[in-house]
Formats: sequence, C-alpha cells, structure tokens
Amino acid sequence: MDWRPSRTDVAVITAMVDLSSTAMTHMFRPAKTGTILQRDGAAAALFGDYTLRSAYQAVVSPALLRTVGMEAQLRVDRDGVAVPLGQFMAGLSPLERTHIDRLAFSLQCLNIPQTLQGNEWVFLPIRAEAIRQELGSAQQALVQLNGLNVDSSRLVLEVTDNPGLSEANLTDFVREYRALGFRIAINHFGAGGSNFDRVLAIQPDMVRLDSRLIVNTSASPRARRLFPHMVALLRETATLVVVTGIATEDQAKLAVNADAELVQGDWFAPADRQLPLAASIRGRAEQLMNLANSSPARSEIRMRGRFMAVWNAYREGRRPEDIVLDIPEPEVTRVYCIDARGYQIGDTALTAHARGRGADHPLSDARGACWARRQYFRNAIEQPGRVQISRPYLSLTEQRLCMTYSCVVTGSGPNQIVLCMDAVAEE
Repeated sequence: MDWRPSRTDVAVITAMVDLSSTAMTHMFRPAKTGTILQRDGAAAALFGDYTLRSAYQAVVSPALLRTVGMEAQLRVDRDGVAVPLGQFMAGLSPLERTHIDRLAFSLQCLNIPQTLQGNEWVFLPIRAEAIRQELGSAQQALVQLNGLNVDSSRLVLEVTDNPGLSEANLTDFVREYRALGFRIAINHFGAGGSNFDRVLAIQPDMVRLDSRLIVNTSASPRARRLFPHMVALLRETATLVVVTGIATEDQAKLAVNADAELVQGDWFAPADRQLPLAASIRGRAEQLMNLANSSPARSEIRMRGRFMAVWNAYREGRRPEDIVLDIPEPEVTRVYCIDARGYQIGDTALTAHARGRGADHPLSDARGACWARRQYFRNAIEQPGRVQISRPYLSLTEQRLCMTYSCVVTGSGPNQIVLCMDAVAEE
C-alpha cells in the first residue's frame, strides 16, 4: 500500500466517524480531542501541545531472509523534544488515554509503509485498559479499516498479558476480532503476570517475548540453556514465537538457535517511518543463518574427540574403569555402558574429578538402572554408528547439569551395547 493521506483525505476519514457517545466507546475510533493532519510527508496527530507520529520496526523471518511484518510504535514529542510514551500516557486521564488509543490506531494505519510484498503483518499494541473498557463491535472496526484501505488480515493486535485483565474480557475480545480476520498476539510474554495458562486459553496466533528475556539470556549461561526449551514449549502450543529486543549479533544467534520463527530488534534495523531495504534485511538474515550453521564450538569438538578416544579404547577391549584413568579433561565425570533394553551394565566408572566430589548419597549408585527413556539412549539405538550429544540436563546421579555423549559400540539388534560418557555442562 502506497497511500499517503492529504489534508482532504484526513478530513474525509474524520467525517466518516460518528462522534456520538456510542461511537466514542470504541477504542478504534479517532477521538474528538485531537487532529490528524499532514506533517513532513506523513500523517501526524496533534493532541494539545503534543505531536504524535508513527514509526515501524521490521519483524524478520531469518529462514525466509526477509521482512514479514512490522511493529507500529507511537512517537510523542512536545515542541520538537521527544517525550517517553509511558510518561506521556501517565499524565493523561482515562478518557484522554482512550482518545490516544483511537488516534494512534488511525495514525498507524494511515502511515503503513510501502513494501514489495504488500501483505506484511502490522503489529498494533493494544493496552489492557482499553480491553477492560466496554468495547464497540469488531464489525465497526472492520468498517473503519475499510475506510483506511487496510485489510484486517494484515493486522496483529498485540495484547499484553496483564494480570488485571480478566479471562472474560480477554476471551471475548479475541473471539470477536479473530472472527473477522484480525490476528492476535500476546505481547511482553515472560514479564509481569504472563503465563502459559493464558496462552493455552486464548490460543494466540503469535507470542512476542518480552525484550528483557533475550537480554537476560545473553548474560547468563544457565538462561542460555533454558531459553530454547521455553521457545520449544511455546511452539508446541501452535503459536509463532517472536523474539524482540535483539540488539546484538549474539542475541540474534541465540534466537535462531532456539528455533524462534520471527525476530525483531535494532540489530536488524531501528524503528523508522520507512522499513529498511529488502537487501539490507536479507544481508543481515544471511549473516545470521551462516553464523547459526557454523562449525561447533571448540569445547564441543574437544569433547567429541575425547569420546571417540574412549569409544575406540572400549572397542579394543579396555574396561571403562581403566579407560577413565587416562581422561585428563576435568569436565568428563563418568563412563558407563547400557544394553539394548536400556539397562546399565555394571557399575559407573568415575573419573578422578568426579570421585573428588564425593558420591555418598542415595542416587549415586546406578548399577542396574534403566535409562531406556533417556533420549541419548534412544537416539543411539536408532542411529547406530552416529555419535549423539544430548542437550544439557540435570544428572540424576550427580545433581548438576551435564551432557551425555553416546554411541553404539558393539553388537547388533538385541546384542547392541551403547557406550556413554558424561561431561559437566557450562555453569
């Protein structure tokens, strides 16, 4: 869509709106208090001494190597000086905030940038306070959008999962607007009162992670391990996951390695009136995908090499308790064997590093244990000859995070034996 409203266009839009008390209860109606007009080649809204403008930040699909959507963001200034949106809204009365909601919606629809595809999603934040109020019908909103030349199927309404928002308010809102083609996203997931119960209840089309999540993830090794599991759990609810707030290459890699479908942040492009060039986004996405598919880290290569040395030693007839005596890496803690049914064969051979930690607790003796449900065992049995490396998990026998290297070492069918080596994961 390449439509820039003239003063006449805006006057027509304003004239279309019934400013009766009934229409004013609808969150998507332009407010009586406030004027939309042309400024610097785009629509802007005047509200008292303040000027409201719209900016858009690209939402990128790394796999498709292009922009697939944009988040509309409201910018406020007073006499040319930027005013934080939260500060601006906090100084308004409830009725004035409702006016701003309506102005912002019309403004952001009027200024949607021109794009090559022409069907990119437009993410529009919706405040919980606006949903708690009495809503006009979604059909009225659809009529309004038709006047703005915007298809409802392009709009993704971002609802912040606020604990003060009742289940009934949220469910009614989602049901009514989704029925007319609007998409629904839970915004700022992972902050405040957001939880999986709401995701399961309203079944949003997308979940936008709070920007602080990727910042915290990049700063903590433990959070790095948990992040992919959280993304995977959300994906299993049949929703697209959008990782927001990406400011660095490392954060972008974390998002892609966690299999998040969509990403957004200043590392790709800051919010602006226009979206970045397609070539720019493609270049960033290709750079990211190449980084994500790069060779394993040195530590993984080193541990894989150590496991192969252990595997070859066992094949040559050495016992696990003798093999561990030659393992210098402090990360490696144990070597053990599992039969084709998943039962451990004999005792666990502990390295000197593991023995130094002590093993006098009820979970330390794994003789005869059944590991049949462990994924590292299943994968080894299903793919004999291929080394399997588990994700970090809490070791039952050590009560700390470890990774297991496993591979069928001898035999076939019911006579297979799987050799395993545990290494402590980075804390």
